[in-house]
Amino acid sequence: MLGWTDQAELIQTASGLSSDETLQAMFPQVSHLIDGRLEFVPVEAGLFCSVNDFRTRGAGGDRMVLRNCLAIQIVKTANVRLSLPGHARYSHHSGARITLTTYPREVRQVRSYEAGRHVNYVGAWADPELLIDRFGVEVDALFEPLRSFFRGQADAPASISLPLPPRLLTTLDDILAVPYLGSLRRTYLQAKMIELVCEVAAAMSRPGETTARPEDGGLTYHERQQVEAAALIYRKELGAPPSVRDLAERVGLNRNKLTLGFRDVFACSPHEYSKEARMDWAHHLLLEGATPVAQVAGAVGYTSASAFSRAYSEHFGGPPSRRNRA
Repeated sequence: MLGWTDQAELIQTASGLSSDETLQAMFPQVSHLIDGRLEFVPVEAGLFCSVNDFRTRGAGGDRMVLRNCLAIQIVKTANVRLSLPGHARYSHHSGARITLTTYPREVRQVRSYEAGRHVNYVGAWADPELLIDRFGVEVDALFEPLRSFFRGQADAPASISLPLPPRLLTTLDDILAVPYLGSLRRTYLQAKMIELVCEVAAAMSRPGETTARPEDGGLTYHERQQVEAAALIYRKELGAPPSVRDLAERVGLNRNKLTLGFRDVFACSPHEYSKEARMDWAHHLLLEGATPVAQVAGAVGYTSASAFSRAYSEHFGGPPSRRNRA
């Protein structure tokens, strides 16, 4: 039978030990079941975060005792089931989302996952008073059940899900790909976690957000956010742009909806948007004059200089070699 892990004890342990040592000390029943990264990041009093990027070797889970906090999950990929007393099971399977779970008073949470799953998200426990005083959360502007929780009127936990704003997608990628070590790594992650919570606080305070379809049949607020997140991925991954199918899966839209969304928001197809972004960056590199054409080609996703030269000439009306000499 799994024992219960106390939230306060975990925070105290993580403040004095490395993430690997904390995992072994606090979660010995699951530490051998994961391959990858589970990193604990104490940020400040009232804000404790984790970076979760691992695959499960076997089925497992944990049981936590949590007190008076808002749990934030910025999910890129996950397949995790969460059971809360007096509340239906919450399950996240795919698609980039923000998940908020309220923990009034003391709550016992059971979390489980299956073998062979990729878990890829950043999590945080935030004190509601900290969110009000430091991050400017306006309680009256919140939607239910968040409003009741922040007012201290909630008796049971609740989970809600929001679309992932484009800027938050960038922050999530920065956290998951941090290259630094030691003290610089800790400082960088703490700064990024504060940035993450700022974006979440802003998203929570938008009561006008809705899934209702506009009268003209265009995109909902959620769908527009997903399309903008997809465009941001294209701009960030110029050297290896994802296929439309992969991109649609990453932002939680089907392929047709994503394509229609790009035409609605950017007046072009996803492929055309990606090519425009890559050609603009290639043009910038060539004008600087310090990067050979072959390296510019690789930087914007072309495996050969000749293929890049043809695409560049079609786009700008002249070969890249001419720009490189300018």
